Amino acid sequence: MRRFRTLVVAAVLLFSAIAVWGQSSAQLNGTITDNSGAAVPDAEITVVSSETAAERKVKTDGAGQYTIPFLSPGEYIVNVRHEGFRSWKREGVRLEVNQVARIDVSLELGAVTETVSVTSTAPLIESDSSAVGQVVETKAIEDLPLNGRNFVQLAILGPGVNGVGFGARGTIMSGSRPDDLRPGSEIFANGNREGSNNFLFDGIDNNERLTLSIVLRPSVESVREFKIQTNMFTADQGRNSGATINVITKSGSNEWHGSAYEFLRNQAFDAKNFFTRPGTNTPTLRQNQFGASFGGHAIRNKVFFFGNYEGYRRRQERVFVNTVPTLAMRNGDFSAVRDIFDPATLRADPVARSGFVRDPFPGRIVPRNRWDAVTSKLIDAYPLPQTSGLANNHTSTPKEAQEWNQGDGRFDWNLNERNIISGRYSRQDTATTRPSTFAPVTIPGLDTPVSLGNEDTFAGTSQLYAHHSVLTWVRTLSPSLILEAKAGFSRFNLRFLQEGASQGARLGEKLGVVNSNQGPNSDGIPIFSPAGYTGIGQTRSLPIIRIETTIQPVVNLTKLLGAHTVKFGADFRHRDLTQYQTNRGNGRFNFARTFTDDPNNTGATGDAMAAFLLGTASTIEQDFTLVQPLIRIWESNGYLQDDWRATQKLTFNIGLRYEYDTPPTEKYNRWTNFDVTTGKLLIAGFNTDDATGIQGYKKNFAPRFGFALQPRQGTVVRGGYGIFYNPAGSESQLLRRHRQLPFGPINAEDVNQFVANPRRVQAGFRPIPNLDPSVVANNPVGNMIAVEPGFRAGYAQQFNLQIQQQLPSSMVFKVGYVGNLGRRLDNSYNYNQQLPGPGAPGPRRPLFAIAPNVLTVDYNVSDGRSSYHSLQSTLERRFSSGLGFLSSYTWAHSIDNVGNQFGGSDNGPFPQDPRYRNVDRGTSGFDITHRFVLSMNYSLPFGKGKRWSLANPFANGMLGGWDTNLIFTTQTGLPFTPTLANAVSNAGGSRPDRYKEGTISNKDPARWYDTSFGSMASGAAWGTPAQFTYGNSGRNILRGPGRRNIDFSLFKDFSPKEFLKAQFRAEVFNLFNTPQFDLPNSGIGNPAAGTITGIVGNPRQIQLGLRISF
Repeated sequence: MRRFRTLVVAAVLLFSAIAVWGQSSAQLNGTITDNSGAAVPDAEITVVSSETAAERKVKTDGAGQYTIPFLSPGEYIVNVRHEGFRSWKREGVRLEVNQVARIDVSLELGAVTETVSVTSTAPLIESDSSAVGQVVETKAIEDLPLNGRNFVQLAILGPGVNGVGFGARGTIMSGSRPDDLRPGSEIFANGNREGSNNFLFDGIDNNERLTLSIVLRPSVESVREFKIQTNMFTADQGRNSGATINVITKSGSNEWHGSAYEFLRNQAFDAKNFFTRPGTNTPTLRQNQFGASFGGHAIRNKVFFFGNYEGYRRRQERVFVNTVPTLAMRNGDFSAVRDIFDPATLRADPVARSGFVRDPFPGRIVPRNRWDAVTSKLIDAYPLPQTSGLANNHTSTPKEAQEWNQGDGRFDWNLNERNIISGRYSRQDTATTRPSTFAPVTIPGLDTPVSLGNEDTFAGTSQLYAHHSVLTWVRTLSPSLILEAKAGFSRFNLRFLQEGASQGARLGEKLGVVNSNQGPNSDGIPIFSPAGYTGIGQTRSLPIIRIETTIQPVVNLTKLLGAHTVKFGADFRHRDLTQYQTNRGNGRFNFARTFTDDPNNTGATGDAMAAFLLGTASTIEQDFTLVQPLIRIWESNGYLQDDWRATQKLTFNIGLRYEYDTPPTEKYNRWTNFDVTTGKLLIAGFNTDDATGIQGYKKNFAPRFGFALQPRQGTVVRGGYGIFYNPAGSESQLLRRHRQLPFGPINAEDVNQFVANPRRVQAGFRPIPNLDPSVVANNPVGNMIAVEPGFRAGYAQQFNLQIQQQLPSSMVFKVGYVGNLGRRLDNSYNYNQQLPGPGAPGPRRPLFAIAPNVLTVDYNVSDGRSSYHSLQSTLERRFSSGLGFLSSYTWAHSIDNVGNQFGGSDNGPFPQDPRYRNVDRGTSGFDITHRFVLSMNYSLPFGKGKRWSLANPFANGMLGGWDTNLIFTTQTGLPFTPTLANAVSNAGGSRPDRYKEGTISNKDPARWYDTSFGSMASGAAWGTPAQFTYGNSGRNILRGPGRRNIDFSLFKDFSPKEFLKAQFRAEVFNLFNTPQFDLPNSGIGNPAAGTITGIVGNPRQIQLGLRISF
C-alpha cells in the first residue's frame, strides 16, 4: 500500500505539474513573405546558438507564420530557406529571458544557394506581448556599481519599482533582518507590498515562504540575464501580484571562459555619517568579496559546463548611541529630569481629570528602601555616561561578523536536434555573529559576566544553509508540439541561537526573576525596556529555527495551431516548513512614565527609569514555543494561454489561470486557532479539523487579456487587463499558530496604573498555565492568534496601456499608464483592543464577557484594499558602440488601508481604533510620488579597437581601456504619520488632533514639519484630543525627505595577452556623499518632534576591485 501511494504521488507530480512555461526561456515568432507580401508556407527556419551550436528547426504554416518556443537566452544565428528564393541569414540576434521576439522576413526570388545577410539588430519594441517589465542585459549586470554585488538592486532600475535601500526602510527583507543579514531583497512593484513578489532562479521557485523573501542569492558573477516583470504577465505565470524576478545563470560554450576577482572595502575609504559627532572615528570595517568562475565544453557542440565560487568576509563595528541613567539616577535622584510621583500614594479624587491623584516623591528622589530587588542590580549594569546630558549620552561600538561561501555548478547537453538537457546545483552557507549593546559585565547572582543591552540587538550566532537545484529537459515532439520538463528543489535551513544563554544556564532565575526560565530553550535574562532609555537585558526573538523545503516538478507544453500559439499546463509546489521561535521566552518588562507621573499631567511628569528602579512595569509579557511544527502546504495552479496573431499588425494574448493553495496543516495537529465569536480555542485534532476551521477557497480564477498593435513600422500600442493572486499568509499570519495555547502559551498582562500596589519585577512571572486541551480550549489565557475562517488569498486587478517607439541608434522609448487594484489583502489587528475610557483595561475589552482572561487577539483577516495609478516611461539604449543606458521615470500614487507586510512604514498606531478601520485608509507606507533612475555604461572612445585608436603603445596603454558606469537616482520622500507622544485614550497609541496642514516651507533636519502643539486658539498645528478619545489626524499625511544618490564606477582594462584581460575597478557609492535623511521624529508633544537624527542608505563608500578574465 505504501509503495502504491508513492507511485500515485510520483505520477501526479510528473504528469500534472504542467507549469510556468518559459519563465527561464525566450520565444521567437515571425512571418515569412515574398516580395509581394504573400505568405511563404513550408519555409525552413533554423536557429543556431552562437555559443553552443545548439540547433532548432521549424517550418512555416500555410499563413507563412512560425513560432520557436523554449529558446535559452543568448545570441543566435537565424537562417531562412525555401526553394525558389535566396536564403536569408541574420547573425547576432539576441534573445532575452521571457522575451517574445519577432523577426519577419521578406524573401527575394533567386537560387537557394544565394544568401542575403542582414546585419541590422533585432527590434527592441515588443509587438507580440502586453506584459510590462524590464530586462537588464549582461553588460549592465557585470559592470554597474552594485554595493555588495547584490543582483536585486537591478530590479529597481526600471519604472514602477522601488526598494533595496530606496523604499520603505527597515522592512524584514532590507538586509537588516537579524537572522538573515545577506543583501536586501525588498521590492515594492506597482502598488504591491513587499511580500507580493515571485523570485525565480532559472525559472524555478526561489521563495522563502515564511518571510516571502529569497532562499538563495546567486553571485553576480554567475548571472547571465535578469528580468523583472511588473504588470500583466500572461496566464502561464502566477503565484504573485507583484513583480516576477527571474535570474538566469551563465552556461558554458565552445570557447573557454573564466574569471577571478576580489573586491575590498574598509573604513579608510568611507565617509562619516552625517550625524557622527566631531572627533568620532569611522566604525572599523574589513570587507572582502572574492571568487572565480570557469566554463567551457566537455564535448564540443554537445556538452558544456559552468561553475563559480564566491566568498564573503566582513568584520564591522556597530555603533550604538545609547541613553543610559546618570550617576544621580543610580542613586535614585531624578531632580534633573522632572517631577516624579509615588505610585503607593494613589487615591481616588472625583474632581481630578483622570479621577485619581498621587503625591510627588520629595526632592524627586526615590528612596532606596523602595527599590526593586532585581532592577537595583541591573541599574549598575549600565555603563556610566560618557557625556553630559540626559539623552544620547553614551556610545558603544561592539563588533559584528559575517561570512558566506556560495557556489553554482551547471551543465548543458545538446543530446540531438530534438533534445536538450541542462541542470544546475547551487549552495550558500552563511554565518553571522551579532553583538550585544554593552560589553560583558558581572552582575550579583550570576556566575560569569554577561553581555546586556537593548532587546533589538539580536545578539547571537546564526548559521544559514541554502540549497537550490533544477533539472531541465526540452524536447521537440513534433514540428508543432514542444515540451519542456523541469524539476526543482530548494531548502532554507537556519539556526539562530542567543548569545550566552547555553542550555541549562537559567540566568534569569539566578538574577532573581521568578519563573523567567520556565520554558524550553529559555535560559537567558529577561528583557528590561525603560521607555526613552536603552534597554538592559538580553535580546528578544531567539532562538530561531526555520527549515523550509520546496519540491517543484514542472512540465510545459506549447502547441502551434496556425496563427495561434497555445500553451497549457499546471504548476504544483509542495512545501514543508518548520518554524521555532520565542519572542520573549525569558520574559519582558516594559517601563513607562505611567506609575511615576501625575495622572492629571502625564506629559510633564514621571520618568521610565524611576519606574524601573521601583520595579513597576506597565506591561509584563512572556511566551514559550513548546513544539517545532512541521507545516505542509500544496500550491496548485493550472492555465491555458493563447497568443493569437490575428493580423500582421495585431496580436491578442488571451489566458485563464486557476490557483489553489491548500490551507496549511501541521503534521501532528500541533496548532490552534482562536474563535473570536465564541472566545474559545479551536485545537487541531481535538475539537476541530486539521486546518483549525480555515476553509480553502476554490474559486481563484484569473483571466488575462492583452493586445499588441503595430500601426506602423517601429511603433507598438499595447495594453491589457488581468487578475493576479498572492500566496495566502506568511510568518505573521497563518503559519505561527503553534505559538499559542496549548503548544505556545503567552503570559501577558497590562498592569493597571490606577492601583496603589502594582505587581513588581521581583515578583517574577506567572507560572505556565494548565496546558490540558480540555482546560485551555474553553478558558484561554493571555495573547491569542486568530485567523478568520474565510481567510483567502489576496488578489490584484492589473491593467496597462503603453506606447513603444523604436528610435535610431538602437534606442526605444516607452510611455504608458499602469494601474493596480488590490483586493482581499491580508491584514491583522488587535481584535480585543480595549475601548477608550477610565479604569482597568480588562472590562473595556470587547471579548471580556466571553473570554475575560484573554488580552490581545492578533486577528488575521483578508479584507484589505489598495489602489495604484501611475505614469511610467523609459528611454533605453542597448549597449553598442561603447554606450548603453536605461532611464526610467515614474509618477505614482498608492493608497491602501493596510500596512506593509513586514514593517518598514511609519503608520503610527495602526489601526488607531479597530472599530473604525476605514478611517485608516491613506497613502501607502511605501508610496513615492516621483522617481527617476538613470543607469549607464560608457566606454571611453580611446585606445585599440576604439573610435580614436592610439598608435603609440604607451599612449594606448595609458589612455585606452577606460570604462565608466553610473546609477543616478532621485525620488520624493516617503509618507509618515504624526503620533501623540503621550496618548490620553487609555487604550493604546493615538494620533493627535490636527488643526493645520502641519507642513512648513523651509524644511530642515532640525525641524522638518510644523511641530507646534497646543490649543486651536493658540495657533498650534496639533493638539491633544479630549480625555479618553483618539485624535483626528489621518494616516501618512506628512512626507519625509526625498533621496538623491549617484553610484559611480571607473574601470581600467589591461590586456597583456590577446585572450586575457585584467580589469581594475574603483566603485564609489553615494559619490557626492549626499545625506540620505531618514524620516523625522513623529511624536507630537515630544521635544524631539520634527527632528531627523539618522540617515538611510550610507554615506560615501568606496570599493576597489581587480577582475581577471579570459
